[in-house]
Amino acid sequence: MRTRGGHQRREAQSGDAPPVDAVPADPAATLLAVAWAAFQPRTVQLAAELSGESVFITSRRLAATAGLLPLRYASSAFQTWRLLERHRPRRVLVITPPVFAPMACWLWCALRRRDLVVDCHTGAFHSRRWAWARSLHRWVLKRASAVLVHNDDALALVKGWGAAGLLVPDDLPLSDEAQGRAAPARPMILVAGSFDDNEPVRLVLDAVRLLPEVEVRLTGDPELVAPEVRRGAPPNAVFTGFLPYPAFLGELMAADVVAAFSTDPQIMNRAAFEAVGLGRPLVLSELPALRARFASAAVFSPNRPEEMAAALRTALRDKERLAARSAALAVDLREQRRQALEQLGALLLSGRAAAAKAERTPAHTGAARSRGAVLMISQHSFTEEAIVRRNAFELLDAGFEVDVICSAGVGGVQRTDARSGLRVHWVPIRHRRRPLVRYPWEYAAFFVAALALASGLASRRRYAAVQVDNLPDFLIFTTLVPRLRGARVVFNMFELTPEMVAGRFGQRAPRVLGWLARRLESAATGWSDQVIVVSEECRRRVLQRGVRPEKIAVVLNTTATPPGPVAGRAPSRPEVVERPYVVTHTTLVERYGVHVVIQAFASLQRKWPELTLRVIGDGEERPALEQLAARLGVSERVVFTGFLPWTETMSQIRRAVVGMVAVIADGYGELLLPTKLLEYARFGVPAVCSRLPVIEHYFPPDTVAYFSAGEAAELAAQLDLLLSDPARAREQAERAQEVARTLGWERIRGEYLKALGLAGAPRQPHAMAAPALEERPA
Repeated sequence: MRTRGGHQRREAQSGDAPPVDAVPADPAATLLAVAWAAFQPRTVQLAAELSGESVFITSRRLAATAGLLPLRYASSAFQTWRLLERHRPRRVLVITPPVFAPMACWLWCALRRRDLVVDCHTGAFHSRRWAWARSLHRWVLKRASAVLVHNDDALALVKGWGAAGLLVPDDLPLSDEAQGRAAPARPMILVAGSFDDNEPVRLVLDAVRLLPEVEVRLTGDPELVAPEVRRGAPPNAVFTGFLPYPAFLGELMAADVVAAFSTDPQIMNRAAFEAVGLGRPLVLSELPALRARFASAAVFSPNRPEEMAAALRTALRDKERLAARSAALAVDLREQRRQALEQLGALLLSGRAAAAKAERTPAHTGAARSRGAVLMISQHSFTEEAIVRRNAFELLDAGFEVDVICSAGVGGVQRTDARSGLRVHWVPIRHRRRPLVRYPWEYAAFFVAALALASGLASRRRYAAVQVDNLPDFLIFTTLVPRLRGARVVFNMFELTPEMVAGRFGQRAPRVLGWLARRLESAATGWSDQVIVVSEECRRRVLQRGVRPEKIAVVLNTTATPPGPVAGRAPSRPEVVERPYVVTHTTLVERYGVHVVIQAFASLQRKWPELTLRVIGDGEERPALEQLAARLGVSERVVFTGFLPWTETMSQIRRAVVGMVAVIADGYGELLLPTKLLEYARFGVPAVCSRLPVIEHYFPPDTVAYFSAGEAAELAAQLDLLLSDPARAREQAERAQEVARTLGWERIRGEYLKALGLAGAPRQPHAMAAPALEERPA
């Protein structure tokens, strides 16, 4: 079977599925899942996990002729209506695209007063084929009780539309679902695909030609491959044809390496989930969405034959290590899915779906207009910076419309064009730390774009307040037009620039650079009506520089406690055996001391041979850190995951034995209250942390195992102490959890609204916002 629209469906989903009347739904089912397709494993599994039944509606004769497509959709809509009338489910789960499927189901649910849940494949938002249907999707998704999506970009989009979005990863198969198959006689790679338009088939075959010693099996209907391409395939390429699903899983189990290649930047390969679920080594195309989801397990390659072949050889060589990483990621993905479905089930079973829609309506329509609007300007990306999202959602909850001007994230410019109170205006500039000359170019380019956008927006509407995040400090002057029109200007100081410059460059910094940083900060605070800093120590330093006390507010860089199960330690998973590990998650720059963590970990390798270290995050120091791990002989036990989505990062943190925060005392590290420490505390993970003034101000000695900043031997001693005494570690974590509760966003959100001059706004909770978007580790 072939699925277009940017979402690759497994060909192992039998192309011989029976017509709808031969797939009976249980009349007593509380939920009916409807897909206008021959078969979809995700739909079957979703229905089963929600105590429902699935049906697949196809019109083979009409599907064979493109000119009859409108008639095909009309026929499918008629069959859907007849099916729903016959079974009268209490809830309907429908798959899109095509957009006509959720529209037909919405009409029936509206007439029968039933809950509608829409599962959106990535093609619904990113495929050229369905670009014309974006407004229809926005209209129908806003009216659904819940909207399920595959990736974080889609989640940001549907939430921007005012829909109740949930990120639900694909289900992962278990090995007992696979059909047995004889072991291959020589190394075997399975390239899982359906020969769709977005698969680089010719390039894959060119790569296969460079691997003559390996049997490479390609799944999918070979009739979809041009005859001349099939005839020119190398002798070690085997076209399997369509496979029943158990047989396809058997092929995955037998393969030494599983690969899936695509040219669609937003694709979320189901085959990748299946390979991870079965613990197989994985190779994927170097694409933003795939890296965001599978960075901790897969080997990535550009779609160029030589590099594809090199990646496949690397995976064959390291197949045991990659298989272990897939197994570890499978634990995370199953936990993320469990949490998402638990939230969805609670929403539906408690009858709160209608209430959630009612809450969204005043928060983003009439109430928002009645309270006014707020403009946020930040060179941080909305999708990657949790604090930016936290502030935006808080303002939405308080009944304000919000415009956000920000830079593009890892995936480039993401569209939201929201009409529901939140509008994100992306500036297509991505931050890179090297070379240094890029910094002034980035800052200047973003300033010009933000000045134009802010001036244009403010000329069309009046803002109650404008908040500007640094860096750079001079970004505050983009508020000229809003200020002239009466907006309150608030300067949110993520960083104290003079200290940051001194800490980054030390004695190497030209004197003029420090002078310029101080003058720009002084000008920015002078221009602002209010200044927000992130700790009491930062407040003290800004006071010393002459800013009036009443002009300064302290708002910690903490986030809302996620609802439901994410707020506690991860439950044990008896069906999965996982090696114990310690973790640190951060941007990989020298200031955050990951080199100290690796040195401490290496010194304990003989005493704790089964322990591994996970380094979550990415940055300019990663190559040097990987070389350090190799030099110390622990490269096989230190896992560099790269950047991970927020939900996956939190899942890995929650299962860690100990979390480590090794900020260096460089003159700037002393000002930090790391978000990562708050996350360890929130999830009950014992923490070892640098002894620094701001951290000690908030966390007493019995809540954190402190060590002298930069001292690997002391860090190792504290880590060894916690590993050797689990009861002590647990008690320490419980005390830290109590501190984290007092510092939670729920306790300090009032200070934020007060700083913006918006105190007293009634809160109208933004439905299901808290755990949704990914966060860059900081």
